[in-house]
Amino acid sequence: MYETGSQKTLGHRYVIAGLIGFLAYSSALSMFAIGPITPLIIADYAIKNSTAGLLTSIIFFVHIPFAIPISMLIGRMGLKKLILLAGVTGSAPLLSFMATDSFLFLLTLRAVYGLSFPILLTAIGPLFMQWFPPKELPLVNGGFMLSACLGITTSTFIAAPLSEAIGWEVVLSGFGGASLLSALTWLAFGKAQIIHRANDTRSLIPLVWNVIRARTTLLIAFADAGPLTLLTVSAAWLPTLYHEVHEISLTDAGVLTGVLPLAGIVGLVVASLLTARTRKRRPFLIIPGILVGFAGFAVLVLPNSAALYVALAILGVVCWFYLPALFTIPMDMYPNDPRRVSLISATLISIGGIAGSIAPPIVGAIADLTGSFVPGLAACAVLGWTLAIAGVLMPPTPTTRIARDTSG
Repeated sequence: MYETGSQKTLGHRYVIAGLIGFLAYSSALSMFAIGPITPLIIADYAIKNSTAGLLTSIIFFVHIPFAIPISMLIGRMGLKKLILLAGVTGSAPLLSFMATDSFLFLLTLRAVYGLSFPILLTAIGPLFMQWFPPKELPLVNGGFMLSACLGITTSTFIAAPLSEAIGWEVVLSGFGGASLLSALTWLAFGKAQIIHRANDTRSLIPLVWNVIRARTTLLIAFADAGPLTLLTVSAAWLPTLYHEVHEISLTDAGVLTGVLPLAGIVGLVVASLLTARTRKRRPFLIIPGILVGFAGFAVLVLPNSAALYVALAILGVVCWFYLPALFTIPMDMYPNDPRRVSLISATLISIGGIAGSIAPPIVGAIADLTGSFVPGLAACAVLGWTLAIAGVLMPPTPTTRIARDTSG
């Protein structure tokens, strides 16, 4: 897929990486921004915990029906247009200032915003395969995830104090404005080659079915679903848990939870460098997969102390560490088939969307019934071990790059 070119053309790949990094960063600002300010939103709308949980889960819910159809646009719609669309939908929170009196409108904005991720994640695989040689793919995948993690870290730390100063609606609108700016920047400087499409739709349907039922595809999706669910509910409810149990301010609770993505930055940097130096991918799934469940339990039961910061740091590292390897596996297997790579990413997003969409409101509902967030969060910690299970079952990465999958 990757083709050599002039030095000037090849040098532009670093511009491409920077533009996609800006898109990932600005879009991720809004992803978990609700968590640190949930008590403020609950108070303003007079809603229950389970209802407030929808503001996070709706992002993942829209992934379920739309991720795979969006991936089918690869080869039928230009990558530049697709990525621009991701930036535009990611800017939907810009209108949050209009949602002061309507929870439903705010929820709708979050749903539109949620569409940006399946669009962007299914498009960047083929884009990176165009611009970067195989040995650089783990690094650029890690850089993309690192940018998203930086965005989540930024919003986690600043959402609560800014909301208390200028209002949460204005803060969410500002995050949406950043995404619109990144979309305009991509429009001005982004480039992508045309992907040749199949002659008709009939040839695409069997490919979609073949990819969805392939063993490797399901293992990749299964690997991500557990840690994603744990990270989602942790970002959504840990600030409220610490606010209620440890009786600390929302700002300090946001700082505590901000350790998760902050540690994730470190994990992504180390993982990207290590993944680029080896063809083995399974250890990057199995090792963090074993640790993630234990760390998930620890952040629930430890008191507000240095030990809690350590547990949060470990959880943050392992919830991000596996991603460069996981997203590189399809590129290793199908270096000449960007549409299949996109479909695998879409399946991962869709299955992850099922888990990520139902977990936050369920944890909130359990808290409404029991008076504690611990039981629901503990159940999600158990789900984190799907990463280790999938890593053990995952077939080894081929020593030579192939473009076929006989599983399924």
